[in-house]
Amino acid sequence: MNHKNIIFIITLLFSFIYSKSIWVNYGWEIFDNAGDGRALSLGNSFIADGTSPISVLWNPAHQDSQRILPFSYGHQNRFAGLVSSDVLVFGLKNRFKAPLSIVILREAVSSIPDTRDLLLDWGEDGMPGTLDTGEGNGILDEGERLDIENVKYFNQSQWGIHLSTAKNINKFSVGIAIKSLFHNLGGYKGNGFGFDIGAKFSPWQDNIVGLTFNHFTTSWFIWDNGTVERTMPNISLGITQLFKFAKLPLNFRINGGVIKTLAYKDFQFNIGAEINYKSNLQIRLGRNNNGFLSTGIGLAWTNFSIDYAYRPSPSYTGFGSSQLISFRIDPVWFKTKIVSFL
Repeated sequence: MNHKNIIFIITLLFSFIYSKSIWVNYGWEIFDNAGDGRALSLGNSFIADGTSPISVLWNPAHQDSQRILPFSYGHQNRFAGLVSSDVLVFGLKNRFKAPLSIVILREAVSSIPDTRDLLLDWGEDGMPGTLDTGEGNGILDEGERLDIENVKYFNQSQWGIHLSTAKNINKFSVGIAIKSLFHNLGGYKGNGFGFDIGAKFSPWQDNIVGLTFNHFTTSWFIWDNGTVERTMPNISLGITQLFKFAKLPLNFRINGGVIKTLAYKDFQFNIGAEINYKSNLQIRLGRNNNGFLSTGIGLAWTNFSIDYAYRPSPSYTGFGSSQLISFRIDPVWFKTKIVSFL
């Protein structure tokens, strides 16, 4: 390592030390809310279930799923279209013959009203300068309003990338992931980075237990004004069990997971259930760790599959429903079809 690189690293470290650093519990939701149609409909309960390429987001040890339909794309509209997001997943073999999974995420919200400094804080009588109750208190009281004519709008966008690999050690599969986040919020920009580690093993037939340590070094997000946001680690433990029926063309899978954020005493959990008919039709139901229920359906063929998920808005939130459609494809088969068509 030459002296220029050493100086750069030292400068970077000192910039972290002397920057304003705060602990937050938000900022990386794009990774928590991402997924394809199968993941969303199963409540993102993929800590132990590695049967979808997108499952590496919840446990980087899930590299074996890349061998079957390794290319996946999904588009999601959340809260009645207020938030749109896309996810692209594909697996590669690097020069060391180890599996490599790449996940690219995009999320955007447009036309967000900026109501800062637009409160006509004139009190209950709606007249300035009368010094009546509520005037100048900074709260939207009865009789007050916003200066709607001067409302401006801004956009928010996020891009994330997640790289992961894994290695088999005895009966265990151990994986590691590096993730990066790029955020643009009304002209304010920032980027972040973090690491996840995970492991899984099969204690008995058709069963897998998974363990993930997210943000295990704490994840950092650095805004362009020098503010550093740090996210506390969390630990996730999950299990998946497949039930096969010898006399029926049905399989039944159930997933479950428990999440513990080190900053909180409470535990969160998710659960998902899937009925699979002749490996061609899947019906799903799930609950994610935020308490949102979801349902979905999947259709699968040898070289192609399509999944749909629907999540209604809980009555107490007032948000709209969320929908996602995604597909998985064998790129070799797709390339063959394109060549034959041309």
